[in-house]
Amino acid sequence: MTPIDLTRLRDFSDGTEPGLRDLAALFVTHMDECLLAIRRAVDERDSEVIRSEAHRGAGTFGACGAQPLAALLLDAERLGAAGRVDEAAALLPAVAAEVARVREFLEVTLERAATRYPDATKVES
Repeated sequence: MTPIDLTRLRDFSDGTEPGLRDLAALFVTHMDECLLAIRRAVDERDSEVIRSEAHRGAGTFGACGAQPLAALLLDAERLGAAGRVDEAAALLPAVAAEVARVREFLEVTLERAATRYPDATKVES
C-alpha cells in the first residue's frame, strides 16, 4: 500500500503538476508541524493537546489520502482523549516513520513525474 493516494491529494490541488507539487510541500510542512506539536504535548504531558493535534492531523491527512498516517493519528487521538500520554508517546516512532515514508514517496513520485513530463509545467499561451 502506498503511503498516500495521489488521486485524493490531486483533488485538492488546481489539477496541474506545479499545483500538486505546491500542495505536497504544504502537506509535508503540515505533517512536520503536527508531529512536532504532538511531541511537545507528550513532553509536557498534555493529553488534550495530543488529542486535538492528532485529531486535526488525522482529519487533514485522511482527507488528502494518507490513510496509514491518519490511522496512527486516530490511535493517538484516542489515547490523548483517555489521558494515556505514555501510550501516545509510544506511538511517536511509528508516526514519525510514517511521516518520513509519505515525505519520501511524495519527493520520489513528484520528481519522477517532473522528469518524465517536463512540459507539464509549461503554460501555453
